[in-house]
Amino acid sequence: MDSRQTSRGRAHVAPMRVGIILDWMNPNIEQAVRALSERGVKVALIQPEKQFISLARVQVENDLYVLKSGTDLALSLGGALHALGAATLNHYPTVAMMRSKITVTRILQAAGLPTPDTYVTTARDDLGPLLEAGPLIIKPHRGSRGEGIRIVRQVGELADLSANEPILAQRYMEPDGPDHKIFCIGEQLFGVRRIWPLRTYEDKVGDPFSLTRELRDLARRCGRAFGIGLYGMDVVLSAGRPYVVDVSHFGSYMGVPDASRLLAEYIYAACQRSLRGEPLLATAATTQRCGGDRATVP
Repeated sequence: MDSRQTSRGRAHVAPMRVGIILDWMNPNIEQAVRALSERGVKVALIQPEKQFISLARVQVENDLYVLKSGTDLALSLGGALHALGAATLNHYPTVAMMRSKITVTRILQAAGLPTPDTYVTTARDDLGPLLEAGPLIIKPHRGSRGEGIRIVRQVGELADLSANEPILAQRYMEPDGPDHKIFCIGEQLFGVRRIWPLRTYEDKVGDPFSLTRELRDLARRCGRAFGIGLYGMDVVLSAGRPYVVDVSHFGSYMGVPDASRLLAEYIYAACQRSLRGEPLLATAATTQRCGGDRATVP
């Protein structure tokens, strides 16, 4: 809460105001919104694709904006609010940068995190010689939620790739089993095993697992590389070795125990820090004051 002036000049305690920019409402977000509301927070759900927006009337009306959606329109609105001085979670410039899988992969590499060999081209023929060493996995360079990903094993399969935009190709690492999704909420880490591709709701929920020290270290290094406290990281284990194949700036948190409450607590604390003029990304010391690390690690 913070003190604001009434029209008569008397100070009063006003409720915190949080705007959540999203394209759809998953169960975790829905329950987190309910938990925030129960704590007296005024929550505004902003769905740009479902609204008619007059840009001249866009202004900062909330103490904090949560950038859940990564669509072009949502990021454009987030960028406009950021330019007007809004506090955003995660930080808007980082979220906008993470929209590019090309940029994300290079940052992971620069941080020393293990990634498959990755290539970018606009010429499909460049990929032909790479197939001699094994399959490739082709990804939209600005994709999300696993959409548009395909495995290419033969040169003939390259023919229908678009030549009008960058082609992102990674060496396909044959997985030892299900993919490992690692979610971060502040200082807490959670592991969920998922099959790929996802076909059902149960597939998306997956199976929780305890993180090894190695996976926990990779997740911590990933968070430091991007400077964020809310994210999801995809890891493939191949021949016993982990490879980081994607990072999302927020994540669904499906399969994370008590995710909605933890998200609500994190957003609430971030809004408090914003109102106090403190950095939105909590330090380890701040987290310890708020209850410590409850990551599911051995």
